Amino acid sequence: MTGARAAAGRLAGLGPAGPDEMGRELAEGPAAVEGTLAEARRLAPDLAAAWEAAGRIVLLGTGASLAMSRAAEPVLRVAAARDRARPVLVRESSHAVLGAPDGEELRPDDLAIAVSQSGASPETVAAAHAARSAGARILAVTADGSSALASTADLVLVTPSGHEEGAATKSELTALAALLALAGALPTHPAAVAGLRGALEALVADTGGALPAGGVLGRARRAWIVGFGTGLGLAIATATLLHEKALLAAIATTPSEFRHGPIEVATSDDVVVLVETDAPDPRRDAYLGRLAAELGQIGTPLVVTGAMDVPPMAIALPAPAPTATRPRSGVPPPGRAGVAGGPAPDAAILLTTLLRLQQAARVAAHARGTYRDGFRILRDIVLAADLAGAP
Repeated sequence: MTGARAAAGRLAGLGPAGPDEMGRELAEGPAAVEGTLAEARRLAPDLAAAWEAAGRIVLLGTGASLAMSRAAEPVLRVAAARDRARPVLVRESSHAVLGAPDGEELRPDDLAIAVSQSGASPETVAAAHAARSAGARILAVTADGSSALASTADLVLVTPSGHEEGAATKSELTALAALLALAGALPTHPAAVAGLRGALEALVADTGGALPAGGVLGRARRAWIVGFGTGLGLAIATATLLHEKALLAAIATTPSEFRHGPIEVATSDDVVVLVETDAPDPRRDAYLGRLAAELGQIGTPLVVTGAMDVPPMAIALPAPAPTATRPRSGVPPPGRAGVAGGPAPDAAILLTTLLRLQQAARVAAHARGTYRDGFRILRDIVLAADLAGAP
């Protein structure tokens, strides 16, 4: 059997909810998002008080949690500046303990938002302790309300993603939903949340929508995942999934960084995935159109997902945003996203785009024949060292 026929055979049995663990967990993601937003609604007064009291917003995380913090950062930044100037910083958790590159220290007026699905990441737990020592207020975003991270926090937003064996899919969706709700960019009233869950479930059922892009990724020698703003955080998360499940070398960067150097090594055996999620901007559209034309000249396949119109010859990874998902004025969120002089990004498209990218990574792993439940090194070596207290 040829490689192409073998890949087709593996994909033929790939349903929207299995038979692999990653597929089943993707199918559970919409309900977990609904539960997260219900919890954000329950905690709304406490979240609003913590938000309004903060001098700075500092997000702490590592791995997928850090990627979701980076995806939410632009939306949080807009919300933080709505009524007064408040910086928003994103920190890889170890920076809070071992030193940040910019030299910024944690401060007593910070709201430190520590994100960890398990609540047991040693770097993030240590960062929360460092924030506590600095006098900062701590908000833990975690699936385990009894975890070590939760025990250090002043406030805990539980994201009901549960245990994951396939990959960090549910936890990515719920962490991102929690941060967007905190910024007031996603509604928490039940009717709109139910609509968002329905839209996500429709995407889960449409596995075929991810097949063309996932197939191209499955055949690639190397992947370049590029995006500006919120798209960069989703690009980083996608690169991690491709490393973990497809065993595919994937590099996440901005389109401009890619064009100035890395493009020299891109070939027709590679693939570029352009993640575009922000509000329309003619200047950015023209710039990204230039990138698409350059890739056409060198023969590198291009996958486009998110809010951008698909250029000729590119492969679409459609991720439509649900309608009627903006917060109602009667629901007082901690902050409202809005860009002075321009439209606010639709936060719901971040969730739908993330889900589509997760589906494409799953398809790529099966097309390559590399998919396995669990992890060969992360769980057996890295986490084992963490539990043993190794440096």
